[in-house]
Amino acid sequence: MTKTKCTNTDSFYDLRWTVLIIIWVLSAVYVFRFVDRGWIPHDDGGLAHMAERVLAGELPHRDFDEIYTGGLSFLYAVAFKILGVKLISIRIVLYLFFLAFVPALYSIALRFASPLIAGAVTLLGVVWSVPNYFAGLPSWYNLFFATFGTLALIRHIETEQRRWLFIAGLCGGLSFLVKQSGLYYIAAAFLFLGYREQVLTSTGARNSKLNFSSFFILKGFVYLAFIGAIVPLLHSRLGAMEIFHFLIPSVAICGILLWLEHKEGQGSLLARLRRLSKLVIPFCFGVLIPIALFVIPYVLSNSVSDFYRGVFISPKSRFQYAFFDFPPFITIVAGLPYALLLSCGFAPSRKPLFDTAIIATALALALSSANNFHVYQAIWESARSLAVVAVLTGCLLLARSFQSELISATKRQLLLLLLITIGLLSFVQFPFAAPIYFCYIAPLVALTLLAIVSLDRNAPRFLHLGMLAFYFLFALVWTNTGYVVDSEYRLALGASYSVYRRGDLLDLDRGGIRVLDADKKLYSQLVNLARKHRAKGYIYAAPDCPEVYFLSGLRNPTRNIFDFLSDAPNDPAGIAELLERKEVELVVINRDPGHSRPLDVRIIAVLQQRFPHSLDLGRFTARWRE
Repeated sequence: MTKTKCTNTDSFYDLRWTVLIIIWVLSAVYVFRFVDRGWIPHDDGGLAHMAERVLAGELPHRDFDEIYTGGLSFLYAVAFKILGVKLISIRIVLYLFFLAFVPALYSIALRFASPLIAGAVTLLGVVWSVPNYFAGLPSWYNLFFATFGTLALIRHIETEQRRWLFIAGLCGGLSFLVKQSGLYYIAAAFLFLGYREQVLTSTGARNSKLNFSSFFILKGFVYLAFIGAIVPLLHSRLGAMEIFHFLIPSVAICGILLWLEHKEGQGSLLARLRRLSKLVIPFCFGVLIPIALFVIPYVLSNSVSDFYRGVFISPKSRFQYAFFDFPPFITIVAGLPYALLLSCGFAPSRKPLFDTAIIATALALALSSANNFHVYQAIWESARSLAVVAVLTGCLLLARSFQSELISATKRQLLLLLLITIGLLSFVQFPFAAPIYFCYIAPLVALTLLAIVSLDRNAPRFLHLGMLAFYFLFALVWTNTGYVVDSEYRLALGASYSVYRRGDLLDLDRGGIRVLDADKKLYSQLVNLARKHRAKGYIYAAPDCPEVYFLSGLRNPTRNIFDFLSDAPNDPAGIAELLERKEVELVVINRDPGHSRPLDVRIIAVLQQRFPHSLDLGRFTARWRE
């Protein structure tokens, strides 16, 4: 018996590793095709221009208006040092992080399903992620670090070792250094650790009466303050969709946490605070160590105030210039069918095969018709609502299964961790709710849905497996084969299907990625013109065209990466004096900037006077002296 049991266990472990290797290789080969595919010029250009300035010895926020926290600029500067100063170097770094992300995703999925199902859900997460927009943007790293950190917290639940809390904190600190939205994961971890302390304190007894202990009241104030902090954040653009995607899930999470505290919270306030501190302190050390190391150059150069202003104050201007609204509220109707299936189950009729055939036929017809605008949008919006559906359904499952103890304490912690994580990571979509921002959380949404289905004993698993296949094929056929924008840089992903047309290699010495033929011609002409008028190595390009600086290899005389993030006054005389001092011979005017307002007419007048010769190249106007 013992021998047979060991053999079965060995076979299980072999299957786990076999599936991991297969999905890892499949993911690596499949995603490699996307590494050099397409671009949005100011996205790739901004990342590269900031990294080059760091490589030249400049410090983010002190010497230029860094778009994010600054850590990613240092990472890409190292990549430039090792791999060469070109756009493809950034993509290679993203690809390496993605390769580490796949086994982490699979490892979390294994906690809820067999290796084959876990592998399938991992592949679902892959096709809904980087293939849709393979650019080295920080939100992908926020997703990666949130996944690594979630896995570390799971390992702490399983082993009770505090080193995993420290590692989870490291992931949070690194995520914040990539982009400020890393704070969402950190906040999610703090909320979860508050529940983790409750589980460790509980003796298993249930409170039949309302629990008004000191800790219950303290938690109530904390959750109230948490919701109170969310409302002002959303206030500038608070609408029905913001309430649906952000406020309702947050209230549901705080509600279930407080309800669980009422049901099993025990112990004195002082004892529980001590236990909570033992969980929070290792996590906080993990968060603070990378941030402290990053801030050292600012301390040594007396520029901590520049870092604070750049990270916490200047980004507020994004709410004014860089925003993207959700679609109309009516679009949430597309997510109702799966929401009902997930929350209410499916009562089989006397003809289950007939019902299954009807559902399968309807899904197949939807997939085959997704080139139709309305069908495509209905499928996309049904997927986008799944984060909210998962949070609400998961909270409902925890509430109704608590008394019967159908879900073990460990599984309950894992599910709650995922619910809190996607509930807070969804805020990455605010205030810029472009469809690609759902892809930054989609893999974790898939994991959460897997957890809910696996823990709900009444769930019709065969139908859920069909939905997994449906969303997998939709991404594979209708989003991965398209692109985030069309050839005119209008929104495509999540709006309507627009097939990606393989472009030509941008064969400038700083290129290495494939772009539209029109872009290749445009930037080749622009770079050649810029290098003819390089003078002392400076040009002036504005607004919002960092790719011009990077591709030309010429220096930016201003602090600006994106002009709307700059605190500098829009002063024509100041611009004229700067250009004279830097001996600029060529200026490039972007007539159609991505985020900022067009260049002030007074500045244009000054440039026309001082740079009389001009040439229109696409959306740019180049002006130069004799």
